[in-house]
Amino acid sequence: MVSYGIDFGTTNTAVIECLFTGHGMSTTKYGENEQPFPSLVALHEEKPPLFGMEVKRRRSQLKADGYIVISSFKSILGTNQSISVGTKRYTSIGVTALFFEYIKASVEQRSGSVMSDAVIAIPVDFTPEQRDALRRAATQAGINVRSLVSEPSAAYIYSKEEIKGASNVAVFDWGGGTLDVSIISADGGNIHELAVAGKRLGGNDIDEMIARHLHARIMQESGIPKAFADMSGAERDQIIDRSEEAKKRLSTEDFALVRLMKYGEKAMTRQNITLEEFQKLTSARIEDAVEVLYQAARKASISLGQLDAILMVGGSCEMQLIVKRLEEIGEEYHIPVVRPDNIQWAVAGGAAILSERKPSYKLQSDFGVLLSDDSIYPIFEAGTQVPCESPVLTFGVVEDTTNAVFILVDGNKNELEHMVIPIKGFTAEGLRLKASIGDDMIARIEIKSTYAEEMGKTACVNQLAFSYCIE
Repeated sequence: MVSYGIDFGTTNTAVIECLFTGHGMSTTKYGENEQPFPSLVALHEEKPPLFGMEVKRRRSQLKADGYIVISSFKSILGTNQSISVGTKRYTSIGVTALFFEYIKASVEQRSGSVMSDAVIAIPVDFTPEQRDALRRAATQAGINVRSLVSEPSAAYIYSKEEIKGASNVAVFDWGGGTLDVSIISADGGNIHELAVAGKRLGGNDIDEMIARHLHARIMQESGIPKAFADMSGAERDQIIDRSEEAKKRLSTEDFALVRLMKYGEKAMTRQNITLEEFQKLTSARIEDAVEVLYQAARKASISLGQLDAILMVGGSCEMQLIVKRLEEIGEEYHIPVVRPDNIQWAVAGGAAILSERKPSYKLQSDFGVLLSDDSIYPIFEAGTQVPCESPVLTFGVVEDTTNAVFILVDGNKNELEHMVIPIKGFTAEGLRLKASIGDDMIARIEIKSTYAEEMGKTACVNQLAFSYCIE
């Protein structure tokens, strides 16, 4: 059986095909030039859209030819933002759907099989609106989304053999746009997500830091100061692209040469950036990234010393500075730091495995309403199989007020949602609550007052923790 996993990234998108036979599992990576697909789309009012590596190579020329080049469109999924291309308007779902059509066609051309289903990995903080938009975009592209999985959990599933014997693992997933850390406890095929933490910090931010640093140096040398934002789009694209290349070289070399054509008043300029310079420039961001690891551990109520391994995945984990910093932490707490060979493909690989071995999801902890006596009235108890629906729960109104306040919490009384419901005042009629958790791991809550149902409220919660079994 052939199964597909997609790691839809802000900067790059990786696709892995898993073929399961009686003899085991084989994998095939799909991208461009042995790398994941660049998450880029170029749109023109009259010409066909272009995608991926072609856009990355020809970005400046395409802009000059009237194309609108769209990057980081993952970040606007689930919003009302749209892109104007002449007289045409594209929604974020529409742009994402076009990109998915492209990668689907690319995969099918190479594999000779139909990519009809896939599991897609998502950041831990993806909102309900973003999850829904992603599903709709994939459906428009002809891909049925079997399920969504958090990126760190997918990485763990793919790398299980490399961290064999580890019970508590911190998955440090640092990509182009986001950093996600998940603390995972594993017992055989049973996997428990103890806690997740994330930050909108990625390799793109590092690239721009280098670019702005080099820009300031060039402007100082030229004696014609000009703000980075005032440079032409082609100039900014060029220096950011060259900065990304320099960042990659500094993972293995002590310095990197950056060559720029037609930048500012210079026909050509060469700039060196040393590893020491790079370290000083990015040290604060490296520490920001490390802090997310500590945040995840605190949320899981464990110390770093209780971890059995730190698993590094994602393109930004190829930077030697973050490798060195995490290895220092590993030495301090006697934790092995594991970097799989397929560091950019691990998330997609885990998603592909889940596409064939559909896991059984269970709620990690209680989910309910915090009562006035500080106890929890459970809507769903820990261990509840997902998807699930609650019966209709009725709550009485005990105070003479015009609003009833519902505080929804997890088993540790962490507030997840605050709902204010209009009521008539002191009444014995009460309020009705109904909840469900779908296979997208989102809890949907509806509360209505019996006297005025049209004044009811709904809410979505996507901060619940789950355990699941993949065997």
